[in-house]
Amino acid sequence: MMASTWNKFYRGYVEEPSLVEVGDGIYAYLHHDGSWGLNNSGFVHSGHELAVIDTALTEDRTRLFREAMTRRSGVEKPQVLINTHHHSDHTFGNSVFDDACIVAHRLCRDAVVKQGLKPTDQDPIVPWGSLKVRPPQLLFDEKLELYVGDHRAELIFVGPAHTSNDIVVWLPEERVLFAGDVLFHDATPITHGGSTAGSVRALNTMKALDPRVIVPGHGTVCGPEVLDQWLGYFSFVTDTAARTLDAGLSVLDAARQQDLGEYAEWQHPERFVLNLHRAYEELKNGPEAAFVDEAAAFDDMLRLNPSSYGHRIIKDREAYIDPCSSIERGDAPVRDPEA
Repeated sequence: MMASTWNKFYRGYVEEPSLVEVGDGIYAYLHHDGSWGLNNSGFVHSGHELAVIDTALTEDRTRLFREAMTRRSGVEKPQVLINTHHHSDHTFGNSVFDDACIVAHRLCRDAVVKQGLKPTDQDPIVPWGSLKVRPPQLLFDEKLELYVGDHRAELIFVGPAHTSNDIVVWLPEERVLFAGDVLFHDATPITHGGSTAGSVRALNTMKALDPRVIVPGHGTVCGPEVLDQWLGYFSFVTDTAARTLDAGLSVLDAARQQDLGEYAEWQHPERFVLNLHRAYEELKNGPEAAFVDEAAAFDDMLRLNPSSYGHRIIKDREAYIDPCSSIERGDAPVRDPEA
């Protein structure tokens, strides 16, 4: 593995990914530190059968994930790749698994196609690698049961929550839950493209499963107590929205005035603005009809905290060269990661 050095990618110094066994033959692959674009993936294997859960943002990160998975499982070709939703950090590596059938919710396919590779144009300094769009092929609506050797997995639609097309992967015998981005650990939710009310429903659905261990979409592996933490957060968001909307405050003014309390300690607390935008729209138009202007929401977040979004501020700011990338760049300032 390459040593981590500094360059123009995400802000800050991050560790290389790690592989964590969360059950017999069940693994989480964690991209630290869980910030923007640094998601979690995973896999389930039994005998010669192998199923992958999500990919990564770049080609190199996905290839390293695949290599680690092959070393640990002894299986070179997975039969199935599951996308928990369409976002680029979970699907841009799909083409690295061109020998697997991709499974996702019905809405995910169209979202992957519509998204295309647009983020690569917006953030040209990121070492994306050679990517191509590979949308899901096997689609379902509410629930799909999948057997991976001796493992039984249930793919359950819980959207809209983080997006319109969120699913979770539940292994009931082992009580392991891959939550996708419906749950982060020690990080602030993102629901402007999904639903705050739907997120509460999704969290209660996951809580009813009674998981032993949860692999969140970002952050470290956690237990079910994090579900209650997120339910508390969404109650805080909706209560704030009801009060400040009634007072005639804009989303940005409300966010500037609101004390986040314990939630200020979570990673990216400024995402409160994105969630407040969604809560405002749902209060005004109802959960189903609500629409959030993504550009306007992100503009408000950046007004609240100009250093809040790694992809949009990589130029002329501190950031690192991806330790998983083979791309070397010589235009970045050298800096001690401990500084």
